[in-house]
Amino acid sequence: MAQKPGYLNGKHYSSYVMEIEQLTRENKLAEAEILLYQCVSATEAESKAEGLGVAPYYYDKLALIYRKQKDLLKEFSILERYSKQKHAPGVKPPKLLERFEKVKTLLTK
Repeated sequence: MAQKPGYLNGKHYSSYVMEIEQLTRENKLAEAEILLYQCVSATEAESKAEGLGVAPYYYDKLALIYRKQKDLLKEFSILERYSKQKHAPGVKPPKLLERFEKVKTLLTK
């Protein structure tokens, strides 16, 4: 049986925030990255199905992990993916889009 858009393993993607925070605190970044990408896919599916904007937290958290790892290409990639989505209202979307432009500039230097 297919899951509802926005769900991952039977739970809404938003219910994974505490687990993601715990994994990053414990420096289990590979596990956090996998879970974050699954949540990104879930928020995109929900956004497409319901016409809402994506939740920026998951993209932001991945970008922060990649910045910490000094992996500018992966940071650019996730921010570029975010830039192509419909955005939810709030202060985070413009900040992420601005960061995307900064990373793009760094990569072209």
